[in-house]
Amino acid sequence: MAEIRPFRGVRYDTVRVGGLRAVIGPPEDIPSNEWAQALTAGRPYHSVRLEMHDPDTTDRFAAAGERFRQWLREGVLVRDEQPAFYAYEHEYLLGNTRRRRRGFFAALRLADPADGVVLPHEETLPHNVAVRLALLRGIRANLSAVYTLVEDEGRLARILDAVMAAPPAESGLDDEGGCHRLWVVTDPSVIAALQATVAGRPLYIADGHHRYTAALIYRDERRAATGDAGAAEYVLTHIASVEDPGIMVMPIHRVVRALNGSTWDEVVGHLREHFSVSQAPLPPEDPASGVAAQIARLDALGGPPAYLLLEPGASRLTTLRVRQWDQVEHVLPQEASGLTRHLDATVADAVVLRHVLGIDEGSLEERVDFTPNVAQAVSETRAGTAAAALFVRPTRLRTLLAVAGAGERMPQKSTYFYPKIPIGLVVYDCATTDGLGDSGPS
Repeated sequence: MAEIRPFRGVRYDTVRVGGLRAVIGPPEDIPSNEWAQALTAGRPYHSVRLEMHDPDTTDRFAAAGERFRQWLREGVLVRDEQPAFYAYEHEYLLGNTRRRRRGFFAALRLADPADGVVLPHEETLPHNVAVRLALLRGIRANLSAVYTLVEDEGRLARILDAVMAAPPAESGLDDEGGCHRLWVVTDPSVIAALQATVAGRPLYIADGHHRYTAALIYRDERRAATGDAGAAEYVLTHIASVEDPGIMVMPIHRVVRALNGSTWDEVVGHLREHFSVSQAPLPPEDPASGVAAQIARLDALGGPPAYLLLEPGASRLTTLRVRQWDQVEHVLPQEASGLTRHLDATVADAVVLRHVLGIDEGSLEERVDFTPNVAQAVSETRAGTAAAALFVRPTRLRTLLAVAGAGERMPQKSTYFYPKIPIGLVVYDCATTDGLGDSGPS
């Protein structure tokens, strides 16, 4: 099953760059210039500078690769002397609750989804894959990890307890007040124990489907060019236990940019053919909190798919509920099976976006934005910069595992694992041939 190996990670000289806070940040498939510039202001070596658009060059990705190699030459980035796993702990605040997530970084041998070794759970967006692939070709390194999960019966937690009893090699805060700690694991017995946690087991992709797909394409390109992909046979992964209490699965909401020429009344009338529709006032003093509270209530109720819909400038919130399956069954995709057919995300995309709003596969990326941020979706829609916002309930983790284990896929952007695994902690260099340790048991 899954094969992981220690690797000679590339890490920042944090004394030189001013600590972890000056270099770590959340990964983005396509960082916006505004987001990247705000994060990197006054931080010349921030890891996002390797992913952001450089206005002074026509080839963003080649420039990123040259910057990465330059930082290696200058000692800003330093390659560890021996292969290691990297244990990682992230303490973060969600609402008023402080949580802790733990796992470790490793080099994971790439496997095609059909092999049943590394299991995806959702579809990808072609443009996002293309951007990730271009970045990988330019840098020849994995800046951000594919976030994977393992069913391990608590074994990983016991190993990490022992590793994390020692002081970390690196620690620091991020801009949100989260605390990040990293341990470099070179002890052969601990490496073997970590490898044993995944031996004979599949890994489930939680986050990073675009990165993983891009890595598969890049591996095949290197095989075709040289006959041996070398280090590109592997991808950087962060592995956590499915039992880790710090794992949070949040919904990704749909922000619609255009209604395809329909009026709002026409849209609601069409929705009534498939859903029970009700409307309630939106709290004017804090509309985002009102929407979040309604999502939580719908989630607690369970049952068939249910959604919230917000129209531009509206002071009311529309609730959609599947009342009878025969009202939606005929517009669901034929390829959707029993496990994915009746998921909230499947019905939302097939019935609301595609059937009612006429957003086909070719126009999805242009007409729909995906965000876990309720406040952002509410703000844009009420301001009229978006035509509508469709709010969905979160997918259960066990549902995700069942779908992935059956070899099926949810629609794109069905889940949002929070918090993201940050970039800037450790990099896996795909251009080296001597950076991998032993593969251990399989």
